[in-house]
Amino acid sequence: MPSQTFKNLDKGKQEKLMKCAMIEFANNMYHEVSINKIILNAKIPRGSFYMYFKDKDDLFEYILEEHSTRIKKIVKEILIKNKGDLRDTFICLYECMIKGITKKEIVGIYKNIITYISLHKKKDPSPPGYELFLYVKDDIDTSKLKSEDLVFIFDILLHSLLLSIDSLLHNNDPLENKKQFLQKIDIICYGIYKEGKYA
Repeated sequence: MPSQTFKNLDKGKQEKLMKCAMIEFANNMYHEVSINKIILNAKIPRGSFYMYFKDKDDLFEYILEEHSTRIKKIVKEILIKNKGDLRDTFICLYECMIKGITKKEIVGIYKNIITYISLHKKKDPSPPGYELFLYVKDDIDTSKLKSEDLVFIFDILLHSLLLSIDSLLHNNDPLENKKQFLQKIDIICYGIYKEGKYA
């Protein structure tokens, strides 16, 4: 997370540095991101960067934190709009996320988010979306759910969403990708057996 020195910077300088960082992360795979290029493009001294952030991981954690704050608000708004229905909410989230997929910068950032999470998942034993779940859990309509394990249900739906987004980033067939995502969501929500099979 950024130091107090970064937080004390003029907003314009903060935004310039973050814009340069976003461009670098958007155009390169995580392991190829160059702090030197960010520093050069932001026109700041090398020493200043390391007064703001410890390293590349620290910088990207801040980008993730900012992204996470926006995502939480969006998910909460969509969940409330859908009256707490998880299926409808995740379908709307899918639609919302793929709107930006065609933009090169968004594609690069999503790829690096997925890479970063997979590289650092051992540090945090809780599911990747647990913090998001805690933020929205009171808005989930549980009246139609069989299971009381909301964390598990939310994690499965979120995992399916992220896998579908990742798949779209690799194969770029939006219609087939959406069809497969909807099939996954329906299987999760309605099960694989015909009605009454195990009633």
